Amino acid sequence: MPGPGSPELRLLQSRLVARFPQIMSAVAEELEVLWPACLEFTAGRGTELADTADQVVSRLLATAARDALPLPVTTPELDPLLVAMFDQLGRAQFQQGRDLNGILTAYQAGARVAWAHISHEAMQVGLDTRRLSRLAETLFMLTHDISARTTDGYVREQSERGLVSHRARSELAGLLMSTLPDRNAVLLAADQAGWAVPDELAFVLLRDQDDPPLTSRPRLDPEWLVVHVGDVVGWLVPWVAGIEARLQRALAEVPAVIGPPVPVTEARRSMRVARGARRLQDAGALPTTLIFVPEHIDTLLVHRNPELLAALRSRVLAPLGRMPEGSRDRLTETLTSWLRHFGSRQAVAAELHIHPQTVRYRLDQLREVFGDALDDPAQRAQLFLALVWGAPPDV
Repeated sequence: MPGPGSPELRLLQSRLVARFPQIMSAVAEELEVLWPACLEFTAGRGTELADTADQVVSRLLATAARDALPLPVTTPELDPLLVAMFDQLGRAQFQQGRDLNGILTAYQAGARVAWAHISHEAMQVGLDTRRLSRLAETLFMLTHDISARTTDGYVREQSERGLVSHRARSELAGLLMSTLPDRNAVLLAADQAGWAVPDELAFVLLRDQDDPPLTSRPRLDPEWLVVHVGDVVGWLVPWVAGIEARLQRALAEVPAVIGPPVPVTEARRSMRVARGARRLQDAGALPTTLIFVPEHIDTLLVHRNPELLAALRSRVLAPLGRMPEGSRDRLTETLTSWLRHFGSRQAVAAELHIHPQTVRYRLDQLREVFGDALDDPAQRAQLFLALVWGAPPDV
């Protein structure tokens, strides 16, 4: 049985070192499909690979040189330069947007191709079967170690890029939410964050300063920026085709308020409008579910000045104040429905679940109360503002 310095092992080492570049080329050709960058990698590192041949081969044969068999096979320790090379290879794989599984699969396939050449040379020099088996096991353990080094590099690059990207996106969101963001500064910050600047964006209010914590976690799209302004939490969302449906799917049951789309340098305005809509939600003037502010601009306009709205309601609804409370509530409900349905008695009857004759009777009462005001376009418009758009929660 050959010893540590046996002629067979010395001859095998010299033959493997000499054939190392050819072996690597054969591996690269085999892996062209699994790892397209392999040929480019080996071509660019021909000298480097040749210099490492002695290190790799000697470590590979170290276990096979032991006399006491069987022994636990341990992975030959990689040279720091090799560790750095495979670490950088993992980083490059992430930087180029390639999947990690591809290169790991390539390593396994490459090890099989390399073993075909190594085993051929080993048998040519007469290496015994036990040492041949140990050599095979060592090769595949070495492949596993190389895979681990590459994975470490890939994961570290992913983590570092993620931290840098998160910081850049946070800075961009802060800039967009500033009082007077400069467009050139926004473009520069967006480029650093890898964020495509849209023509318009909208502020999505998830939680206002007095709101309770969210009970469910909405799904954040990679294109959307997270915003924290004091206790206000929201998203900045590019306003593009189909965004309404995407937001509905992402928010699900979260009672968010989507502000109006605005130019990118006016994001703070979208937030202010969204917060105004949230206050109207709390007051009962808007639904408490997910709402898109553009669909409720009329309500926001009417409720923008509560004092003026209260003055309008007090004046135009004064005739109802002289009615008994029970009658006043029924007539107010009927008048509101009549205004909403543009005078359709059938629609009023269907909404209030009453007979059309009852509607006719109540309208006659209303005409006695309001006189010709119900037929005057200007006064009817004021009644519409007061009752349909400006109704308090209990009406």
